[in-house]
Amino acid sequence: MLINIPSHWFLTCAIALITAVSHAEVIDLHTGSEVSDTALVEILKSADIVLLGELHDNKFHHELRGNLISRFADSKRSVVSEHLPSPLQVTFASDTKADLEAAGFDPEGWGWPVHQTLYDRLREKGLAVFGGNLPREEARQIFLQGANGLPERMAKTYAQSRLDEKSERALDRDLVDGHCGKLPDKYLLRMRFAQRITDLSLSHALLDHRPAILVAGNGHVRKDYGVPQILLSVAPELRVVSIGFLERDNNSPELLKSVLGRYDYVWLTEPAERTDPCENFNLK
Repeated sequence: MLINIPSHWFLTCAIALITAVSHAEVIDLHTGSEVSDTALVEILKSADIVLLGELHDNKFHHELRGNLISRFADSKRSVVSEHLPSPLQVTFASDTKADLEAAGFDPEGWGWPVHQTLYDRLREKGLAVFGGNLPREEARQIFLQGANGLPERMAKTYAQSRLDEKSERALDRDLVDGHCGKLPDKYLLRMRFAQRITDLSLSHALLDHRPAILVAGNGHVRKDYGVPQILLSVAPELRVVSIGFLERDNNSPELLKSVLGRYDYVWLTEPAERTDPCENFNLK
């Protein structure tokens, strides 16, 4: 079985693959093998839930996901979006941006029009698109009250899907790194809780609208501490496939090694043009 393949074999394959195929796109992290987008489409057709990550500011990720979804999703499959509050649904009627805003989308906060290619494809495909994120005021109230303030369903799922120590450390490390190494310890528990309740909300939306697709940041589709971990805890019978969308760099073998176990597949793209986000970072 795939899970019994030694990690050193994966690394050997991954290094050989990246060296020989400079334009490799999709990598199966169970085997280290390249997968064609056509083969991936067939795999995703049979999944109950498909989780598609992103780097929020990378236009290639949004365009690729829109094209991918249009190839494997039929009218029975819903899309759940991190970019929209639950439980609202998008009604595509006039203009993509206007229709998203009517469903709670914040174009300035999400850097519109970077996501436009994704949502234009969902519109053209005629798929139902639902918000999966916690509404801002509800999230604020839960954040302030802590676990005791969780609604009944969320509290039950939260208790069922406790993170183990290793996954908790990985989440904490990513939270600190995501704040340019400047996240004080006093904020760490709160930020971890905020991440978890977002993942709980996304998971519930997926369960309510399955078969479903999630479009969200890479952290939310991680198998060790994200939505897949929650789904495995509460609905282990479901076939869940997670794809991380990452940026190709000058040391792709090390990149693949670092994400082993986080996703089922990774899709490597060109990097986005961006300034250093940590250059003038200050935690307010």
